[in-house]
Amino acid sequence: MIPAAGSDLGHFVPEILLLAAAGASMFGHLFVKKGGRRGAGYVALAGIGAAGLALALTPPSSSAFFAGHLAADAFALFFKAVVLVAGALAIILTFRFFDVEKSEPGEVYYLILLSIVGMTAAVSATDMVTTYITFELFSIPSYVLAGIFKKERRSAEAGIKYFFLGTLSSAVMLLGMAFVFGLTGSTGYAEAGPALAGANGLAALVAMSLFFVGLFFKAAFVPFHMWAPDVYEGAPTPMAIFLSTAPKAAVVAILMRAMTVLFGGYALEWSAILQAVALATMFWGNLAALTQKSLKRMLAYSSIAQAGYLAIGLAAWEGSDGMAVLFYVAVYVVMNAAAFGLILLIDGGGRFDESIEGLRGLVRRAPVAAASALVVLLALVGVPPTAGFMGKYFLFAAAVDRGLVFLAAAGALNSAISLFYYFRIGRAMFLEDVPPPPDSGRPQAGHVSRTVTVVLAVCATLLLLLGVLPSPLVSRAAAALLGR
Repeated sequence: MIPAAGSDLGHFVPEILLLAAAGASMFGHLFVKKGGRRGAGYVALAGIGAAGLALALTPPSSSAFFAGHLAADAFALFFKAVVLVAGALAIILTFRFFDVEKSEPGEVYYLILLSIVGMTAAVSATDMVTTYITFELFSIPSYVLAGIFKKERRSAEAGIKYFFLGTLSSAVMLLGMAFVFGLTGSTGYAEAGPALAGANGLAALVAMSLFFVGLFFKAAFVPFHMWAPDVYEGAPTPMAIFLSTAPKAAVVAILMRAMTVLFGGYALEWSAILQAVALATMFWGNLAALTQKSLKRMLAYSSIAQAGYLAIGLAAWEGSDGMAVLFYVAVYVVMNAAAFGLILLIDGGGRFDESIEGLRGLVRRAPVAAASALVVLLALVGVPPTAGFMGKYFLFAAAVDRGLVFLAAAGALNSAISLFYYFRIGRAMFLEDVPPPPDSGRPQAGHVSRTVTVVLAVCATLLLLLGVLPSPLVSRAAAALLGR
């Protein structure tokens, strides 16, 4: 086991490896003339693999490290694994994107690694100062990634919008942390939590609300979602994959730790807030997705709706019911990455068609990719026997156990609503003819990527396996609950 060295650093070897890989990736990009940019990507992917191996060899610890600022418990290790999977999927699909775009900014790869380092540290943070620093550590590279193609209007606009709104939300969160410190005189979760429970109730609720604003923004919860459709649409597709999965998983972990340890004395209050947020997020995301013609923008609103389902689990969190949130976060990363990967499946004319019509007749051109995409869509809707169904079942069952039957019913209704816009994608793939006419202005039927096909097939297989046999992931999620 890695931590046998007896040092606090032994529990954070994955972060050290990621930082080393980021440095090596940067060196390759800047100083290796031929193939340095793609080499930087391979180094980054190898770094994630090494970090994953180190993570598997790192045993969980109930102790806090670095004067109580970081934890290496099973909860943190679970979310670190989820973030690493999201980063690996994004980098693999980035190779495909740059092969078609014929432009490869090598800094993308080490910015992704630096952002992952921030996320893996953030899910371990048990102190408000550490939480804020690590939150910014993964946010700042994210702003750059969103606008990495600065000469493209859409990408530059996405980066600027994300930066300004993200900075504002971070400032509001920092204000909430300052309120907590003023009320308790401590920044550590374990020390501030009991003191906050005995503080002025109204002031504590204000502090909690401000603290949550920054987290709700990153998770794209309504009404702090306004950035997500424009940023996901404007950012390069692999960056949209990364930004819609990894930060959301990290934020859910931060939120769960804060709810349990820091604001544990206000469970009724944060549950009420999250119930309202869940309802607004689900309905807004799904109803807006119904009207979209762009596949990328539709999936952006779909990811907002998926955040609403997660909010159901957060609102119903009590004891072992928290397992549902961890299970669904892991499944969501796979589903959402694969869904956005559909945009990268076919290229024509040196670019990708981001419309639903670009997938017309896919089953005739690439039956394996079409079948895999169908499984992913069914998982997003929540149709058995996929892991998406099991994830929603656990979330809705947790809500019913807490007496939030209306919330579970709203979730089921929204799943039915989502079927209508996901069906449009399935209809294009299976029921419509192949290419548009040459004078339509759209790319004709182009090359089908083997890399993306493999990614889709692997994700679909995983979703089916976890749908039929969910117990391996369920047991790991249950073991990773806070307080276990």
